[in-house]
Amino acid sequence: MAAAAATTTTDPAVGEPVTAELAAATGRRSGARRRAAQARTGRRGFPALAAVLTALCVLAAAGVGYLVWERMHPRSVDDGIFAAARSSVEDLYAYDYQDSEGSLDRKLAVLTGDLREQYEQELSQGGILDTYEQVSATTSYEVLDIGLQQVNDAQDTATVVVFGRYVAQSVTSGNGQAPEGSECEVTPEGAQSCVQTIRLGMVQVAGDWKISELTQLTTS
Repeated sequence: MAAAAATTTTDPAVGEPVTAELAAATGRRSGARRRAAQARTGRRGFPALAAVLTALCVLAAAGVGYLVWERMHPRSVDDGIFAAARSSVEDLYAYDYQDSEGSLDRKLAVLTGDLREQYEQELSQGGILDTYEQVSATTSYEVLDIGLQQVNDAQDTATVVVFGRYVAQSVTSGNGQAPEGSECEVTPEGAQSCVQTIRLGMVQVAGDWKISELTQLTTS
């Protein structure tokens, strides 16, 4: 029998005849190259996706970290500190002989810690309050200004300086002149009004500001 003739075709790029077997082999090699290229592209895609996810995680963590830092390092001071300092000083220095027990309760309510125990012990002895009642005394503190000296990052502990005048009136307070050279004066109502500057250590207790330390910086 005569051998089957090999099927040939012509390569259009070079114009040379190409057998069917050669064309098939070339096709197989081309397909293999395409699959290899697709595999490489897929492998390159996985690291890129991982990098994007990692970047998103880093950004999210940075956002949470910034919020925590902002809470611990606020850009502004809570105005409640000043309002609490004003009302606390006014209650602490206020006394009315017609409401002696109520005056004592309001004094102790703005104090905390050792300072509260000290005031409670001294005022409960009765000697001071008895004297005030005998002379029909009333006292108050007129706040003129408040300065913030220090506040912690969490804004639950602060030191403030209060500028004002301590005013005391009794049956004997208007009988004389204020001491010469002092920063006191006798008001038209017959009260003694003296300049007094106070430094307060304040701390939040169950959401309310309390006085934990008190220092008289100037008094007349």
